Amino acid sequence: MADKLFGTTGVRKIYGKEFDLEMALNLGKALGTLVGNGTVLLARDARTTGLMVADTLSAGIMSTGVNVVRAGIIPTPTLAYLTMSKGYDAGLMVTASHNPPEYTGIKFWSKSSMGFTSDEERKLEKIYDSKKFTLAPWNQLGEELVIETAVDEHIEAILEKCDADLIRSKNFTVIVDPGNGAGCVLAPYLIQKLSSKVVTINAQPDGHFPGRKSEPEEESLGDLMELVKQTGADLGIAHDGDSDRVVFVTKTGEVIRGDRTIALLAGEYLKTSKKGTVVTTVDSSLALDEIVEQREGNIIRTPVGDIQVAVKVKEENAVMGGEACGVFILPEFHLAPEPFLASCRILEMMARTGKSFGELIETIPIYPLMKTKLTCPNEKKSIVMKNLVESLPKGLEDVVKVITVDGVGITLKEGWILVRPSGTEPVIRITCEGPTKDLVGSTLEKAKSIVEKTIDKA
Repeated sequence: MADKLFGTTGVRKIYGKEFDLEMALNLGKALGTLVGNGTVLLARDARTTGLMVADTLSAGIMSTGVNVVRAGIIPTPTLAYLTMSKGYDAGLMVTASHNPPEYTGIKFWSKSSMGFTSDEERKLEKIYDSKKFTLAPWNQLGEELVIETAVDEHIEAILEKCDADLIRSKNFTVIVDPGNGAGCVLAPYLIQKLSSKVVTINAQPDGHFPGRKSEPEEESLGDLMELVKQTGADLGIAHDGDSDRVVFVTKTGEVIRGDRTIALLAGEYLKTSKKGTVVTTVDSSLALDEIVEQREGNIIRTPVGDIQVAVKVKEENAVMGGEACGVFILPEFHLAPEPFLASCRILEMMARTGKSFGELIETIPIYPLMKTKLTCPNEKKSIVMKNLVESLPKGLEDVVKVITVDGVGITLKEGWILVRPSGTEPVIRITCEGPTKDLVGSTLEKAKSIVEKTIDKA
């Protein structure tokens, strides 16, 4: 049942087709019923549907007798941090993260600063499906308050965690691209406190995402890459729609893949924590394993999704966790994605070593990695994935191991392939990494052909 409502992280659907205000109202009522009493923190990203959905959720929550505190447009990490630091009973973020503008959605956060686990999502969904909501009488309804200090409090906490004076002493030039998303209200202001030379691009909140598509990746960051090169800036920083992801650009305009940056930061954390554990997802590069092994650390891989990583980080008392898409979980601070402190850690390393980000990242090996995706109706996904467990390894050569922790992962003699259904779109994603571009390209084509046939037969 959970697959119908919840995806990889929370609820994320196309507004008007798969998501409507009745759904938002009932999710609000379900959350209020689950929480029982107390206060929920509610915020949103810059999407056109955000205010309307947040108003509706708030009404649903208050109808159960639970209070709501509204924080306006803020990044998801700010909501998660404040839910923990202020001791709210839950946090609700109206966002569809990096998805296109027609999507809307809701992410649920617990007071531990972690996203709702699958168990918590199931409990919520059970209430949602049953429609057995708590109904408070007219004189015991929840109340709504507004706070306007969320961003300031988050920035202050970040500055306390990093060596701000060291970073300031270098007077770096930094270009920040929040992608017209929620990061507009925080990222440029944080960097401004660390450097007097801050340039912004796409820094006005706009739910149409006019500057670029919301997902920060090489194809969408052309303007930022060009601007970093032209201005001779020291670093480029790009965020997605709700700012739980961050991607970095070197001074030569190169976009660095998230798993290489995780490896760079993991190397730092493991210097001070011998035999520490680093958690990442099944689709991260083997380069990360290499760096962690060199530092005598352990690596644990989880299914895709920042909550899966956070759960394991907490369980294993890991030094850090992350996803290749640009998610960094730094448990020294909290258990939600924390792109802003990650940015500060990069600037700290640059300041301390006197090296550029490009020089630092050169120490992390690059393996060619290619991705593709194929359209697959949501109702076909489970049968397709079930059939691929057999058809994929059968159609490939040099198979060493088959892993089914999340989708179908295949370790080859040289490299790996991961095929997994998207939790948010009607597609199946294929990722392949290996020692050479040619080998990765041919392996990806073989895998794509097998997946296409399997979808056709389903």
